Amino acid sequence: MKFKDIFNSFEELSVGGLLLLLAMATTFQVITRYCFGITFDWMAEGSRYLTILATFAGAGLAVKSGAHFTMDAVIHFLPERPTLLVKSIAHFFSSFIMFIVGYQAYVLVQKLAKYGMSTASLGLPMWVAYLPILLFSVVIGWRFFHEGIKSLRAFINPASV
Repeated sequence: MKFKDIFNSFEELSVGGLLLLLAMATTFQVITRYCFGITFDWMAEGSRYLTILATFAGAGLAVKSGAHFTMDAVIHFLPERPTLLVKSIAHFFSSFIMFIVGYQAYVLVQKLAKYGMSTASLGLPMWVAYLPILLFSVVIGWRFFHEGIKSLRAFINPASV
């Protein structure tokens, strides 16, 4: 089994597991708060950081499967070849933006690690809490770049499609 297949399977299972964990944690928080008057600050904080992780991991999956948000009103009116060029440009632009987000996340993670900040309830280093933004921004950027290459190749050589 190839690394890519293992990573893809792990990624899909992880996002599903994260969403299930978040649903259970939220349900538990609601029940304990409204039925017993007990709140767990660490659970609310943990859920917040797991939501960040699930959001960026899910966005990476959406790009991989082509299920991400697209504005396709313009390309419906274009012939097939120009559509490939527009898609390629859009993918490269999206890749560029995600690499900028990744770079900014890198700067933030570096600062948080340098100053040794930690989360309020969990005591988790803040750089760990924001690391998923860095990692998955790079994954998303790479996937957009790869899609841009595929669209550009199809535009240049229509016979290969």
